[in-house]
Amino acid sequence: MKAYRVEEMDRHSVVAGRSINANTPWVAAEMATGSEVTNARGDERRWIRVTNEADGVVNRYAFKDRR
Repeated sequence: MKAYRVEEMDRHSVVAGRSINANTPWVAAEMATGSEVTNARGDERRWIRVTNEADGVVNRYAFKDRR
C-alpha cells in the first residue's frame, strides 16, 4: 500500500484533510471522503486532491453525482 494525503477542497482552499494508506489514489479518495468519486473533474467548487506522500504526484477527483 501507498501513503496518500487526501484533501477536500473548496475552490483553492483545503476544508478537510487526512492521510490514508491505499493501493491507488482513487481508493484513497473514496476511503477518506466516504463517497464515490470520478476522475472526470470539471470546474466543480468542491473537489478532492490526492497527493502521493512518497513522490508528490497529485491526482484530482470530483464527487460522483448521486442522481
